[in-house]
Amino acid sequence: MLYLQGIKLYDWQVSEKAGQSPESAIEALRTWFNRYKPEIVISQNPDVPGRKGADTIAVLAAIARAIEDADVHGILVTRAQRFNNLYEEATALAKRYPALQGKCPRKPKCWEDEPRGVIYFEALALALQGLGE
Repeated sequence: MLYLQGIKLYDWQVSEKAGQSPESAIEALRTWFNRYKPEIVISQNPDVPGRKGADTIAVLAAIARAIEDADVHGILVTRAQRFNNLYEEATALAKRYPALQGKCPRKPKCWEDEPRGVIYFEALALALQGLGE
């Protein structure tokens, strides 16, 4: 979750619980809605084929439904790849948003897992894309 006012970044959080099930995602989303009172909510479009697994697609679909039911303007975005890889994109975004520089992930070795901090940059790229940036 990223909280932006315009394109200024104010807060960011990751919820492992929210990614565990559609119900957990909706619970986290409602908490964030109550805390931040957003006017616009941007999420990844669950209906576009991609590399997401069935569990992730179910969570994204639940988020899309919750956005429809809420009193917010919802934007579902198909993620565009604008850089050669996610790590180049993260570096570019960290330059634009210095508060995220400490979270900028390094590219892992081929046997290592993807760093958790990648999610902040994926969310920010998706939000900026949804806002027409």
